[in-house]
Amino acid sequence: MNRLRLTSRSLSGITLALLAACTTTSKQPAALQPVAQANTLQGGFTMPYLRHAESADQTLADFSRLESVLADIKNDNDFAAAGFLSSQSQSAMGETVRNEWLKSLGKRGDAAAFRQQYAQLDHAARQQEVRCYAHIFGLENDSAFVGNLLETTGKLPAGCNTLLQAGAANGVLDIRRAWRRVRGLISNGHITDADNLAAALGSPLNSINGFGYQENLLRNVITPGAQKKPDNAAALLQQLSGSLNRDQTGFAWGVLGLAQAKNLNMHAALDYYRRAERSQLNDEQFEWYARAALRQQRWHELADIIRSMPSSLQSTPTWQYWLARSYAAQGKKSQAHALFEQAAKSGRNFYAVLSTEELGQRIHTRNNVDNANPQDVAHLSRDGALRRALTLFHTSRRNGDWKMRRQAQNEWRYATRGMNETTLLAAAQLAFEHEFYEMAVNSAERTDHLLNFNLRYITPFRDLVTHYSHEHNVDPAWVYGLIRQESRFVMGAKSSAGAQGLMQVMPATARLIAGKIGMDSNELYTMDGNIRMGTWYMADARRSLQNNEVLATAGYNAGPGRARRWQADISLEGAVYAETIPFNETRDYVKKVMTNAVYYASLMKQHNVSLKQKMGTVPAR
Repeated sequence: MNRLRLTSRSLSGITLALLAACTTTSKQPAALQPVAQANTLQGGFTMPYLRHAESADQTLADFSRLESVLADIKNDNDFAAAGFLSSQSQSAMGETVRNEWLKSLGKRGDAAAFRQQYAQLDHAARQQEVRCYAHIFGLENDSAFVGNLLETTGKLPAGCNTLLQAGAANGVLDIRRAWRRVRGLISNGHITDADNLAAALGSPLNSINGFGYQENLLRNVITPGAQKKPDNAAALLQQLSGSLNRDQTGFAWGVLGLAQAKNLNMHAALDYYRRAERSQLNDEQFEWYARAALRQQRWHELADIIRSMPSSLQSTPTWQYWLARSYAAQGKKSQAHALFEQAAKSGRNFYAVLSTEELGQRIHTRNNVDNANPQDVAHLSRDGALRRALTLFHTSRRNGDWKMRRQAQNEWRYATRGMNETTLLAAAQLAFEHEFYEMAVNSAERTDHLLNFNLRYITPFRDLVTHYSHEHNVDPAWVYGLIRQESRFVMGAKSSAGAQGLMQVMPATARLIAGKIGMDSNELYTMDGNIRMGTWYMADARRSLQNNEVLATAGYNAGPGRARRWQADISLEGAVYAETIPFNETRDYVKKVMTNAVYYASLMKQHNVSLKQKMGTVPAR
């Protein structure tokens, strides 16, 4: 049962006093210690105040109790939250605690306490569910935010469901979009949330007539179980079509089209999608509609699909590029050129690089800014928020504590939020000097105008990478591109699946490799051994996958069997293969690894290497 009451209730006097104490004793967000002559140093570096530096002991003590405080907040313990924030407020830890406390207060309908804490949370740190409660309490009134929630056909947090249900009950939601969300929830297996929203709209799913009854008819067509047999579901949908309206039928065809497309049954997918109501498609369904046409190289139809997408999708580099390609295939050169130019300006992503190449140009890795001034880096190292991150980082590395390492990353993101580009590059240099490599890359790649490619594409462990790349006959630029994506150069990185080290090799794979090349499998946990195993596995994946780097990259992430299964019966352009990989993670991975490889190739003075050339052609299955 939802415990939120939309009317506020008062806290006890003792709790309000504690809240007031928390408010008056917490550290203020900007620096407490003004630093003389720190306004603008070399090259536009700006950091007018250094934030308060707490002791390392306090940082570590607060981290050690963070998990228990968050558990207490889930049990509605206001005292634990307020006590923590009295000593650790302006930090990533503090923002996490305040967000969780606000969710608890929102769930309980405590508007007074919610309002007090909400005012102290930086706008950039306010989580989605917190903003939903803020709308409920009248602290926000952002129609675009609510509209985006309504467009979501998947699961939302409880507070956002409550906001939409209240909007439905009060008649302020777009009815067609609200019912689209109901059927979207059904298609994702979230039946309780679907029924709650349907009931708020006035027609629960178990009703004997009306929209709720009709939506309930779709359950045997669009639930996750039905989607596993899309042909059977399609036959049932045709039988039910006389009992459903156009939106309901059109939505269902979109669900089944997506199921076929993700199975790479592109002919069937296009057949189903053509019967769909495009206004009912969500972003994922639209993208797979386009991918089905792309895989079949139906350029005219692809252009029509992309032009029908919501503007938020059309304006992404992905669909700018493929719309440009479809125009080029139809001989519409000027329209294609304009779109390639737009996509090329979007940064250094996969499609920006491909678009740059379509315009007859090549990427470069010439820095347009000098290395950060050592005086600026030294000044920045005294900032309390960055010192907190570095304290956690160095302690986590000594102790092998990965939860602490992730918190160190969070604190670094907090500390660098809002920095100008010159200051970000100084922060990147500081992180690099401390061997906090993942955050050196994080800070350096957030600049759009001031570019330091040596920090953006760092090359630690270069002797080992070069040695084993040559030993196993793989391109060191490709190896670095993979490491940058796999681990961000974190030596002891461990994935949720158990992959280990810089190159994220699974222990079972390490045992196989060790047996083949005469190593001890425990060398997986050393820098030397991890790079040796990883480079050997890259070479072996390439050998087993028709000597193709794109297939090998997909196979490294998802397994060689899947990479083969995603091939077509005919050869495919490498970019088409990559864009139509069914796994979101692997699709993103292949694009990023191959893009990284081109930038590393440039840094390593490998001349005239293009991304289109590296993507090449993926041969037929």
